Amino acid sequence: MNPKTELLSLPDELIANILTFLPWQDILRCATLCKGLRKIYMSFLELQYITELGSQHLLSVSNNHISVSERLQLLRDNARAWFEFDLHSFETISIPDEFHLSLFTATYITNGHACFWNPSLDSVRILPVLPRPSQQTIKRDFSPGLLCGVANHNNIDVFMDPVQNLLAIAYSIGDTEFPYDEVSHIDLLTLDGDDTHPQAAGRTLFMPSLFMPRSREDDATRWSKLEGFGRHIAFLRFMPLFDITGSSFASIWWLQIWDWHHSTSSNSILTGPIEVDLHSDRSTDFCFLGNDRFLITSYDLKLYSIEDMSQPPQLLACFLLPASVLDLQCFTPTSDIARSSHPRMQVQWISDPVHRVLSLVSHSSDLDFIISTKIFFDDYFDDYLDSSGLLTTIPWMYWGPSNARIFLHQFPCRLGVNGSRALYAFPAAGATQDSNLVYSEYRLHLMDFSPSAVRYHQLGLGRLVDEPSTVGNCQSGESLTTFLPYVEVVSDRTFSWREFAEVWLDKDNIYLFKESMENDTMILDELEVIKMRE
Repeated sequence: MNPKTELLSLPDELIANILTFLPWQDILRCATLCKGLRKIYMSFLELQYITELGSQHLLSVSNNHISVSERLQLLRDNARAWFEFDLHSFETISIPDEFHLSLFTATYITNGHACFWNPSLDSVRILPVLPRPSQQTIKRDFSPGLLCGVANHNNIDVFMDPVQNLLAIAYSIGDTEFPYDEVSHIDLLTLDGDDTHPQAAGRTLFMPSLFMPRSREDDATRWSKLEGFGRHIAFLRFMPLFDITGSSFASIWWLQIWDWHHSTSSNSILTGPIEVDLHSDRSTDFCFLGNDRFLITSYDLKLYSIEDMSQPPQLLACFLLPASVLDLQCFTPTSDIARSSHPRMQVQWISDPVHRVLSLVSHSSDLDFIISTKIFFDDYFDDYLDSSGLLTTIPWMYWGPSNARIFLHQFPCRLGVNGSRALYAFPAAGATQDSNLVYSEYRLHLMDFSPSAVRYHQLGLGRLVDEPSTVGNCQSGESLTTFLPYVEVVSDRTFSWREFAEVWLDKDNIYLFKESMENDTMILDELEVIKMRE
C-alpha cells in the first residue's frame, strides 16, 4: 500500500495556491495552528494580502497592474493612517463666491467632488476638491431655473454621482387645469454635459401619477429623497391626501426603485400606511445595502431583496426598534470606492457591503444609532418564521444591543460614516455651554468597527472600547444599552462648532465645511480637507 500523502509534503507554492481558495479567517487559523503553514503564510505575500483585504472589510475592484508587495503595503498604510492622523496637517479651500452656499443647500462629498443642490433656487453646482493630476474632474454650475428644460415643471430632488458621471433630476409636470394632478419623471443625464447617460435604458424614468400640490412651500414637497447605488435608483415621496375643500388632512408615502441600466419602468413599488398627523415626528427613510438589498426605516427596519427588479421587493426581515425611538434618518455612504493615492493610480478597493456601518439618527430622541450591516446579511432571521412560513418580527433585544452602538446626538454634533468607520464631533472635556446649548470646544472622535482596527490597537494604536455603554432617550427617559466593539482615536485639536457645519469622511480624507455670516445670512464658504495619506 502506498503511504498517504500529507498536505505539508506538497511543494510550498502548491500549498499557498490551495490556501488562497480559503476565506481570509481560515487562512489565519491555518497559519496559527501549524508552524509549517505559518512559515508558508509569511513567505507568500498573496496570502497576507488576502487576509489584510478581508480584515479591513474591503473588496478588490481592480489591482492587477501593480505588484502584490505594493498592494499589501498600500493596504497596511490605509489602515494605520487612521490611527496616526494629524489634524494639524490640512488644507483650507475657499469656495468661490458663485458657489457660496446657504444652510438650506444639500451638500455632499463623493469621489473627490463637492456637490450642492439648492431646491429654493433650483440650482445644482459641483466642483472638484484637491484633484490629483491624473484624476478626471467635473465642474458645473447650473444657473437657477435652468436645471430642467421641460416647460411647466417643478423640480423635486437631485442626485449626483461623479463616479458614474450621473446627474438624476426628479421633477413633476403639472396640468394647468388640474394643478394638483402631476406626472413625475426622473431624467438621467451626464454630469459633465446635458446628454442622456450612455448606460441608461432611456433618458427618462417614469412614475405613476401623483396627486401633489405644486407649491414649493408646501411641506409635502420637501418630504422626498432621490438616491442611487450602481445600477439602482430609488425615489421616496410623501403624498398628501386632500378633502373636498382642498385641505390636506393626512399623508401616505410611496417609493419606487428602478434598474436604470435596463429599463425606464419598474414594478418595484412600495407604499406605506396613511398617517393622519402630517406633523408627526415619525417619518420614513431608506438606504441601499449593496446591489441586492434595501432597507426602509420607519417604526422599524424592514429589509428587502431587490435582486429581481421585475417584481416588487421581497420582504426578508423586520427588525424592531426600541419602542420610544421615532423619526429615524439614514446616513450611509453609497459611493465609497477608495482609489489609492499611489501615483500609478491602478489599485482600487471598495468596502464590503456586508461589513459596513450605517448611521440612523433620531433627532427627536437625540440619539444616533451606529449599526453593523452584517446583521442584514446573516441568515439567522430565518429562525423567526412562523408555522406557516411567514416572517415574524425580530425584537430589538434579540438583534440590537450586540450589533449597534448608540450615542447622544445633540446640536451641533455632526457625523460622517464610510465603510467600517464613523467620525463624530463631540464636546471636549471641560468645555463650557452657552444659552443655546452649544459648547465652546469640540473634538473629533474616529471610531473603527473592523477586525483590523482591533489588530492595530494591539500595536498601541487607538483605544479599544468593548464594554457596554448606556444612553438615555431624552423623549421617553428610556435607557438603552449597546456593546458593538470598536477602536477609537480622539483628536488632540479642538474645533469651534462653526468649523464643522458639515462633516464628510472618505477613505483618504476628512472634509469639514465651515460657516460664516454674509449679509445677515449664514453661508458655507470654506472647506477644510484633512489628508490621511499622501
